[in-house]
Amino acid sequence: MKRRGAIKRISLAFSSLTLSTPVILTIQSCQTNSSNLNFSFFNKRQISFLEKIMEIVIPETDTPGAKTLSIVNFVDAHVAKNIRTEDQKYLLAMIEGFIDMIIETEKINSISEIDDKVLEKHFSNHIDNGSMIASNGQNYSQICALIRDMAVSSYMISEYVMTNKLGYVPIPGYYDGNVDI
Repeated sequence: MKRRGAIKRISLAFSSLTLSTPVILTIQSCQTNSSNLNFSFFNKRQISFLEKIMEIVIPETDTPGAKTLSIVNFVDAHVAKNIRTEDQKYLLAMIEGFIDMIIETEKINSISEIDDKVLEKHFSNHIDNGSMIASNGQNYSQICALIRDMAVSSYMISEYVMTNKLGYVPIPGYYDGNVDI
């Protein structure tokens, strides 16, 4: 599989989001409580990992963070519906490889045991460093950058940002059917 092509297609799928009806419906469906939600693409281990990483990218400050806005729900739904099957397989393999590398490096049993500071260290080491090679010989800078792009794109089209920061109104303007032409 061509790695660069897969990363490029997944990045384009997230960066070219428009506010079409299917995207708005996906946004609205992702505003539910994550404890009741069955994810359609990622498993629980990957969701837990992505939630922690996305909370590092978009932390909770005076505005809600990635975990509060359920950004990972939108990413899961978007990947399941809009990314090609071979690119999905590549994405899963890279995320699993990154998780396994962190678990192996830190000598722990599962990703839920890892401290957020240690996870942030691994993520920041790989995010913008194309020459950083992990102990297993892989370069995870592309997948880290892709996760960051997915988090930021999903955050920008979340209901909170659209209504409170960007002034999005679902039905623009006042409708008056009795207007003289």
